Formats: sequence, structure tokens, C-alpha cells
Amino acid sequence: MASVAWAVLKVLLLLPTQTWSPVGAGNPPDCDAPLASALPRSSFSSSSELSSSHGPGFSRLNRRDGAGGWTPLVSNKYQWLQIDLGERMEVTAVATQGGYGSSDWVTSYLLMFSDGGRNWKQYRREESIWGFPGNTNADSVVHYRLQPPFEARFLRFLPLAWNPRGRIGMRIEVYGCAYKSEVVYFDGQSALLYRLDKKPLKPIRDVISLKFKAMQSNGILLHREGQHGNHITLELIKGKLVFFLNSGNAKLPSTIAPVTLTLGSLLDDQHWHSVLIELLDTQVNFTVDKHTHHFQAKGDSSYLDLNFEISFGGIPTPGRSRAFRRKSFHGCLENLYYNGVDVTELAKKHKPQILMMGNVSFSCPQPQTVPVTFLSSRSYLALPGNSGEDKVSVTFQFRTWNRAGHLLFGELRRGSGSFVLFLKDGKLKLSLFQPGQSPRNVTAGAGLNDGQWHSVSFSAKWSHMNVVVDDDTAVQPLVAVLIDSGDTYYFGALYEQSCEAHKHRGNPSGLYYIDADGSGPLGPFLVYCNMTDAAWTVVQHGGPDAVTLRGAPSGHPRSAVSFAYAAGAGQLRSAVNLAERCEQRLALRCGTARRPDSRGLVTQ
Repeated sequence: MASVAWAVLKVLLLLPTQTWSPVGAGNPPDCDAPLASALPRSSFSSSSELSSSHGPGFSRLNRRDGAGGWTPLVSNKYQWLQIDLGERMEVTAVATQGGYGSSDWVTSYLLMFSDGGRNWKQYRREESIWGFPGNTNADSVVHYRLQPPFEARFLRFLPLAWNPRGRIGMRIEVYGCAYKSEVVYFDGQSALLYRLDKKPLKPIRDVISLKFKAMQSNGILLHREGQHGNHITLELIKGKLVFFLNSGNAKLPSTIAPVTLTLGSLLDDQHWHSVLIELLDTQVNFTVDKHTHHFQAKGDSSYLDLNFEISFGGIPTPGRSRAFRRKSFHGCLENLYYNGVDVTELAKKHKPQILMMGNVSFSCPQPQTVPVTFLSSRSYLALPGNSGEDKVSVTFQFRTWNRAGHLLFGELRRGSGSFVLFLKDGKLKLSLFQPGQSPRNVTAGAGLNDGQWHSVSFSAKWSHMNVVVDDDTAVQPLVAVLIDSGDTYYFGALYEQSCEAHKHRGNPSGLYYIDADGSGPLGPFLVYCNMTDAAWTVVQHGGPDAVTLRGAPSGHPRSAVSFAYAAGAGQLRSAVNLAERCEQRLALRCGTARRPDSRGLVTQ
């Protein structure tokens, strides 16, 4: 499965202007131990290495063995250095150095983390997208305390910038401590019921805290209700966390309406998210990932009178809440506490307060499919195709907030054409280009830029092509022609700036989309790239190759013809500015009729 989520994650990575807090006395004394220095070399890995003595195993802070640090084979923004801590740890700080006694150091980097080493998340300090400032020389150590800290097993350092007179060079350390984790897994058809101690006096304050990792976008996390239909419910709906608070009492004034509060977005990203719910008399505090909403429930404190049981993962109690026919939670809950009681620990010990229904287990499985996030308009994923088959068949899922963007591009073998799948105005469009024929276009779906997952199935064979988006199917007949599947499929925003860039990638002559201003405001447009000794970019017009101009008597206006190019004026200017030279070819044949012959705008 390939996914596209560049709408909310499309970022421009610049050096930060804010001040970062170095590690200091404010760190908890019991969670600031070095975690990487004692690890074996096998715990370190990297995208590449300049030589065996520049490998990732030599990247520990203050070490001088090997070449004195990690250096990749090529210094560019596609390199990374990774640490496997062996188990999930709480990480509170990081530190970096350059290569020992060298001109190799990193001046800016990103920090990523993961539970399983496949599904990565960028660390953002207080929601900032900025990279960490790095070093200014090879041997001084730059420490940074992480506010807030995070829990992970794997960390990756991604260099963004480095000493222009040297290479990428890094030595690193990670600080933190062991992390206690009690996990319970729900398969989407299971639940856990916790029966509270029945005491004559209700607690002054109810506190529920947990972390969750969702594998589907909808599901009940917790539910608690009273005798008269009053209830509180925490539910994941389309990747957002919704808190419901309902009195269920018809005798209460009509002004006391049910409370519905929504926090978060795209929380079904298979990463951990924290939740804290505090009920104090009629005061409610609801926190998701450090974002807190405070509100006051109307009515007296009896408004929140609830039964002495609470369910997690679903609503399992027979004979109750028949109105709550909602999807159960599929995913993991971690460190689940109610008023300081470790609910997961009680369940693991099969205590009588706990009733488990369905398949409840106490480990969190790694996801079978991992989303791929495209962070910029130039990001793409190249996957091998079934070369030589007489058909094209691709199936994937995507989600985005963008109304327009590139999803998939592929070339057919033996110069038999190419296809492109893209979003335009929130609709999915497929264009198939074949030599000597007009482009064939298919449109399916609508409103696909809603941030939700959408399934796509595309196939083309012999005399038709078929696109299915969710439940919407579109079919386009084709001229009977052999469809010869190519070697590679390109997912994501694969828009090179010029035909020259396509030539450098080894692409043959053909129709391509180019984005002449890169990440600027101008959109991509279709050109023909003629790969000869140089890369010629041909911008074609929408009219016929030849038109007839009829003569006019003396003194009368002469006939005129205009040609509309496939690109706008701004796009043409950008393409021309990138070119070494530009030609516009116009041939005039004189005879009984004048037929200007225009072949388009050609740049090199």
C-alpha cells in the first residue's frame, strides 16, 4: 500500500530562529542517562558509509576509533544515521558532534523516531517543523533537551545542512531512561469492562489517563454511563477524537444540551497519542497530546452521576446502551489508569474487577502495512512494475487535504506510451498517452481531499482502462493496442523541473509533466521531451498542426490565426528561463492557399 499525505505534512525545512534549550540542571535526575554509548556497533545503521572506518558503528559521542565518526558515501539530504535502543525507552535529550579532528560536521538535522523501525514520525518541539541546529566545528558537543520527551526504540538523525568545506560527519548520544509500558490490544471486536469499588461516597475527582495507537480511523476508546441514559464516551471518528457528555435526563432544562468536544486530527496514524480526562464536580478537562480544553458542565453535580463500571475498547455490557451501535476500537491502549489504578495490570492478573470480552491480548502488534508520507512536492517513491506484461494493474490507498496533486506515473515499454494518475479539484483523473493518439482521460470520485483514506484500483488492458475509487467506477474504451507494462511505477509528487532532469534520470523521449518553478506557485504542465544529444522540451499547442488562411481583397483586414499553448504564460516564462535557448517554429507554405504550420515552442 502506498499512501499520500502531503497536504498536512508538506513542509519547508529551514534553520530555526527560536532559541533551543540545552541540557541542564532542569532535567529529571533519574531520566538523563546516556543510552547509546553502551550499545554494540550492531545497534547503529545508516543509509551509506564513505568507507568501513566511517561506518555508523563509529558514531558514538567522544569516540575516536575508526575515522572518528560516521560519514556517508555521498553528502546529500537523503542520508540518515539510525540507533536501535533495543526496547522502547523514554528519550529526554540528544547530543551531536562532528567527525573527530576533521572538517566534517552537520549544522542542521531532523530527528525521527519509531517503535518498530518502519513507521517513522518527526519530532517537533512545541509543534515546530524546524530542524535542530547542529554543530559549528568538529569536536564541540551540542546538547538539546527535548520538550516534551518521547518514547521510542528507534531514532534517526537526518542531516539537512553541513559544513560547505567538508562532508556530513556525526557522532551522537541519546539520553533518557527505561520506560514502563503496560499494553492491551483490541482487535475491533473485543472490549474490557472495569467494575469499580462501590463506595458510599463518590470520589471528589475522576481522572482517566491513557495512550492509544489506532489501526483504524473509527472506534470506541472508553464508555461510562448512568441509570438514566447519562454517559461519557470517548470515540475516534474519522481520525479525530470526540468526547461526548450527555445527561440523558429529560427533566433537566432544555438549555442543558449534550456536550460534544473534538480534538486532534489524523490520529489513526499508527503512532502513540496521549489522553487525559479530569472530572471535578461539574468541571471537565480534556487533553489530547498536550492540547487541553476546559469546560463547565451545566447543572448540579448529579449531572455526572455514573455507574460503578467503565468499558474500554467497546461497549460490551449486554442489555444496555442499545442506541450505541458504534464501531469498537482496533488498536492498542498503553498505561491505562483510572484514579491511579493500573487497569491493564488488573486485567493481566485476571482480577475479579475485570471482565474481558473477545480477543484481548497484552502486546501491541506491529502494523502489517505502513503509510508512506511525501513531505514535499519533489518527494516520490519508485516501485518495480511487472515488466513485459500485457496489462497495467495498480491498487493503493491515499489520503490528502490537497485539491490537486500527483499520485502515480508510469511509462509503458517499447515507447508505447505513459500514464499519469492525479487529483484535480478533489477528483481523481487518469490520463493515458499513446503515440499517434489523443490522450485518453478518465475521472472518478469527488471530494477526495477530505483527509480520509480512499482506495484506488487502476487497470488498463488491450481495449479498455478502468479506474475504481472507493465505490465509484469509471471505464474508458481504448483503440485496440498492446499495453506493455513498464519497469517502474512512481508514486508521489514526481514533477521534475525540466526535460534535462528527466534525461539525467535516464528517461527516454516521451510525454512528461514538468514543474518549471519547482516548489513555487505555478503548477506542472505536460510537455514532450525529445532526448537527443541534448534534452529538448517541446510545449505543444491545442490546435491542428496546419491551418488555412484565405487571402483578402486589398484594403480589408487580413485573416489571422492564434495558437493556444498547453501551458500558461507564467509557466512558459519559467521554462524559457531554465533553457539555454528557445525557438518557436512557424512554417508558411504559399500556394493557392496559405497554411501556416506551427510545431510549438521548443526549448533546450
